[in-house]
Amino acid sequence: MPAGRVLGVIWVALAVAALFNSEALVRAGEGMQPGRTRDIVLSVGRPIDDVAGAIGLHLPREGLDLAFGQEEKTAPGTELERGSNAILRRNRQKDERQSFAQPTPQHPLHVLVTGDSQAEFLGQRLIDQSPPGLLDVETVARNGTGLTNPAFFNWEVNARQEVAARDLDAVVMAIGDNDGFNVQAPGGSLYDPGDAGWETEFARRVAVVSSVLSSDGKRPVYWVPPPTARDPKFNEIFGIQNRAVERATQAVPTLRYVDIYSTLGKGRYTDELTIDGERVLARQPDGIHFTREGAVAPVRLILDAMAEDFPALRGR
Repeated sequence: MPAGRVLGVIWVALAVAALFNSEALVRAGEGMQPGRTRDIVLSVGRPIDDVAGAIGLHLPREGLDLAFGQEEKTAPGTELERGSNAILRRNRQKDERQSFAQPTPQHPLHVLVTGDSQAEFLGQRLIDQSPPGLLDVETVARNGTGLTNPAFFNWEVNARQEVAARDLDAVVMAIGDNDGFNVQAPGGSLYDPGDAGWETEFARRVAVVSSVLSSDGKRPVYWVPPPTARDPKFNEIFGIQNRAVERATQAVPTLRYVDIYSTLGKGRYTDELTIDGERVLARQPDGIHFTREGAVAPVRLILDAMAEDFPALRGR
């Protein structure tokens, strides 16, 4: 087939794919950092999505999603988008640590490790670093997601689906690597990551999602914000997130803040960590994600936090 015809077939195939899955194109654009590329993708994707919706081209994909059990990950009017700062009021129950059923080899803890791509290695190492037979771990990483862009991926909606589908004893939530966006607070105010209002709004969203993950106090949620980053710009944003999560713990009794930001490397970024007397490469080339070997360090901090609720885990 002549090269020109091949290119023509490719362009037609791409156009058909865009029409039948235009929502994914729009969400991909909404999930990008602000800039020229995002503007171009949305300027193309939104008109295509409007046309596809008007003539019903979403229906075949939605039918396939339903057939294969795929659930919608966004929804209008959720508390994550529309709630109030009242959820951040200090909860008196926070001073009374709740007791939970302890794990045994016959009845291990059912633990969901979720969040963004940082969750992958944390979930893997949580299994091999814990006492044998006491944890049953499932890892569900939602790569590229965060709390600041619920129009792209709404974590309140997803959290509700995740806990409804499982009988869980605890949740580990590792998220924040993709949360450098502006946020719109209830009432319409727009905040940059450096604004005081951004920290408050992020804390509110942590409180909303952790309340859902805990099923309103049924199980503890161990929230792991990002570690220090090599890039000073990201490092500043990650520090703000850590403060926000710590603040949210005062409002949600079963929310636990796992501080890997100021603990690992004594609060300074380092590519390497000493683990069990051996110096290992702890971070991936992006200067954010842990390597599989480096993930041992944050996982041990997670287990220390879990042992406050489940003392049997101290036996590792």
